Amino acid sequence: MDTLRSLETLEIVCCGDLKEIFPLDPKRQEKQEIINFPRLRMIHLYELPMLQRICGRKMSAPNLETVKIRGCWSLTQLPAVRCNSAMRPKVDCEKDWWDNLEWVHWRDCHWSRVETKHDPSLYEPSHSRYYKKANLPRGTVLG
Repeated sequence: MDTLRSLETLEIVCCGDLKEIFPLDPKRQEKQEIINFPRLRMIHLYELPMLQRICGRKMSAPNLETVKIRGCWSLTQLPAVRCNSAMRPKVDCEKDWWDNLEWVHWRDCHWSRVETKHDPSLYEPSHSRYYKKANLPRGTVLG
C-alpha cells in the first residue's frame, strides 16, 4: 500500500466486473483500517456497475479536488477529505447516486498534521443538467 501514497489520478472506465480497485488483505479489512491517499487529486470512475469499494471501507484523500462518477451504482462511499479547506472537492455525479451515499461517521483522523473527515458538507456536488430521474414511467401518450 505504500506505493499508493504517490497516486494523483485514479481513472477507470467501462469495467463491468470490477468490485474493488485496491483490495485489502482480510486482516486489514477486518480491522477497518483507514487507507491514506495523500496525493490523490482526481477520481474519475465511469460505467463500473459492480464497483463496491475503492480501497477498503475507510479511505482518506485529504487533497482531493475533483470526483466524476457515472454508472457506479454499487459504490456507496467517497473518501474522507480535508477539513477546514476553502476549496471543497467538486463531485460530478448522478443525483440518485449522491442521495444514496453512506456517510460513515468516524473519529477525526490525523496524517501528517492534516485533519480529515467523512461528511457530505465537505463536498460540492453537481448534477448534469441533462440528468433524468431513473424511475420515470415509460410509455407513450396517445392523443
